[in-house]
Amino acid sequence: MDIMISNSILIWILLVAFGVGISPVQSSNESVRVTVVVGQVDRVSRDEVHFSVKVSNLSERPVFLTGINYESGPRLYPVFLEHSRTIGDWKVVAPCMDTPPPDVIKMSPSEAITLDFGLKVPLSGVCKERDVDFDGRFRFRINYFESEKLARTYMKKIFSRGYQSASAALALSEPFEIPPSR
Repeated sequence: MDIMISNSILIWILLVAFGVGISPVQSSNESVRVTVVVGQVDRVSRDEVHFSVKVSNLSERPVFLTGINYESGPRLYPVFLEHSRTIGDWKVVAPCMDTPPPDVIKMSPSEAITLDFGLKVPLSGVCKERDVDFDGRFRFRINYFESEKLARTYMKKIFSRGYQSASAALALSEPFEIPPSR
């Protein structure tokens, strides 16, 4: 009996250690895995932060994201920055969107896109809340899709009443804190 309990504990530890069943991706198909890793968080001033974020397709098939295809390469958009003051309560603080992203970006298996960008408050554009409190926990969220058709449907419905039916799979970064200003 002690051997069975030991084996069960060992299997559980191995499952946790290798991340089986624990994934930042909430997808209907477990074979699709997209990760969001925050590489750098640099507090430039009291009201400005720079980020480096890497989005990777770790699955064996392409995934589709929304964004803008520039000549220099694709730019994922939106990349949501979420803020939490209390455990489990996440609120999107950026970006403030008034138009849907124009393009679908195909990310091949094993492909990664690194995003370097800044956030300066007060936020500009259509933001209802222009000030972001840099205290607390933050995370990045990327919406992705298992087909180009699903991504295009999402882009059409993002600002409509049918928005909730335009569901996307989610990839979340680990929560992080923004360092105090220098």
